[in-house]
Amino acid sequence: MNKLITYLKEKHTVILGVVIAVIFLVTLRVSGLAVQYIIKAKGYTAMLLEEIGAMIVSIIILYITGMNHILRKKGKGIIRGLYIGGFLVVIGVIALANSFVNITNKTNNSHIQPLFQIIMFIATMLAVGITEEFTFRGTILNLYIDKFGRNRKGICVSIVLSSIIFGAAHVSNILSGASLKGAFIQACGAAILGALLAAIYLRSGNIFVVVILHAFNDFSVLIGSGFFGIGSPTNVVNSYSYLNLIGLCIYLIPILVLLRKNKTEEIIKI
Repeated sequence: MNKLITYLKEKHTVILGVVIAVIFLVTLRVSGLAVQYIIKAKGYTAMLLEEIGAMIVSIIILYITGMNHILRKKGKGIIRGLYIGGFLVVIGVIALANSFVNITNKTNNSHIQPLFQIIMFIATMLAVGITEEFTFRGTILNLYIDKFGRNRKGICVSIVLSSIIFGAAHVSNILSGASLKGAFIQACGAAILGALLAAIYLRSGNIFVVVILHAFNDFSVLIGSGFFGIGSPTNVVNSYSYLNLIGLCIYLIPILVLLRKNKTEEIIKI
């Protein structure tokens, strides 16, 4: 097994990254079927159980590929890392405020969910952040950097490839009831967001910084569903319009700022 992984890492790194993403998606689907037909859980409890299954696999993959060392790297620390990712902190706060405005406009009789359901929602958001960041930034991005080199060109190529795979993975939400249009727009957005998360991760040197940012932004967008039972993740995806793609262009600015030449030198030294 070790020889096979070493061979794939050295000779077929890009394909290995795609295979890891496919394993991640298959694990989610298999976990989902098990939860649906065996455990028969619903809502965010079901989603949390699905994510736990995928999380276990993502951690196993980290160890199999030899990337588990990233779990011990503190880099610039959580606080400094969140400062580096300040753009996403601000975006998350704005999304949170917007979610509350939408909740107020939609109904004056909204009732907060039971405490257990809220806990399940928060735990699910955290699990999504852990699972996706361990898989796409922790494993795939690092595999590509090892392949293409820890230099400016290698870093840019690695970010682009890993982010495309991250975005493409979201097309699978069609299987959960998302429309083709919504899934396509989400995939494009996820690819850009993935590039920004990759830049923040490489600048901070701490995988848990992007786990927190990822979880917080998902929490902000879905709080109406998680706290008040209004809508669902699929409804959110189906509500996307092509105007959302235009808004995503602003994400390119912090990506370019974080990866400017003198800051790329910092990444190379981490």
